[in-house]
Amino acid sequence: MTGVRAYLVKGAALGLLGLGAAGCTGQAPAPEPDPTTPPAASAASAPERGRTEAAREEREERMERVKSVLDTVSPDDPAFIMSGTERVGDGVHHRALLKRGAAYRLTLVCAGEGAVVPVVDGREIPAVPCDGVTVLHRITGAPAELPLTVTGRPGASGAIGWRIDALTT
Repeated sequence: MTGVRAYLVKGAALGLLGLGAAGCTGQAPAPEPDPTTPPAASAASAPERGRTEAAREEREERMERVKSVLDTVSPDDPAFIMSGTERVGDGVHHRALLKRGAAYRLTLVCAGEGAVVPVVDGREIPAVPCDGVTVLHRITGAPAELPLTVTGRPGASGAIGWRIDALTT
């Protein structure tokens, strides 16, 4: 028992020594600020937070505008196939599963600034300006899997919306 007691006493002494040493290595108090220097701004000043909030609201408003343009066809309509919205910076990267050989209408709308470039089934179609005006593109003889990519031109920003509807003849 004496060996265990000696071991515990030494362990406790070393632990206290470590605590004492840690207490002695603290930092010196911070110097008093120079009264001639203006105080540093916080990480996000009130004007910056306001701009960030305004930018977020503008993005949401553009997305809602794009969605409202696309909502002209009900998802319950038999012609409706699929749709989506994305930020211009993210772009659209989608593969639509369609009936091979059928005809479809691709509706594109961009709200914001600049223009976006759609690529349908590997073919670039005319650019779509981000002015909120709907652009239609007819797809004839569709493949079973239609790749759709929409990327923004340099400097473009805003929201992109797309919808694919089946055409009946």
